Amino acid sequence: MYMLPEETTTVVQVSEGDDHVVGIGNLRVLITRDGSAWSAQGLEIDYAAQGDSVEEAKERFADGLRATVREHLRICGTLEPLLQVAPSEFWREFFELASRDERKRFSHISVHRIETDDALPWSKIEYLEKLPAAA
Repeated sequence: MYMLPEETTTVVQVSEGDDHVVGIGNLRVLITRDGSAWSAQGLEIDYAAQGDSVEEAKERFADGLRATVREHLRICGTLEPLLQVAPSEFWREFFELASRDERKRFSHISVHRIETDDALPWSKIEYLEKLPAAA
């Protein structure tokens, strides 16, 4: 039996110039043991991290997601490429293993200032133009 979440995952991005405020609310994260490590896999956003303990996996997930959000803003100016759900095997595992009380959610709010100097150095690209052969 599959149950729909009571609260929907929400991603909000507000930008003004180089300033970005990002909010991710009610993201479900599956925590599993993978050999000797623990894995934290986002479900509504396909992002994962590992650690030697559950707490370390959670910390690395939060820190890594913040860094990933920042890089998407710096490179793309949007979070759209990041907004992909996890593969179906993680969803199956989540619904098979988790009781209602174990279906924890993760929320994240961060502020990012993307400086102009932080942008990729497009002015440094060297273009080589192939000219037609002289007649």
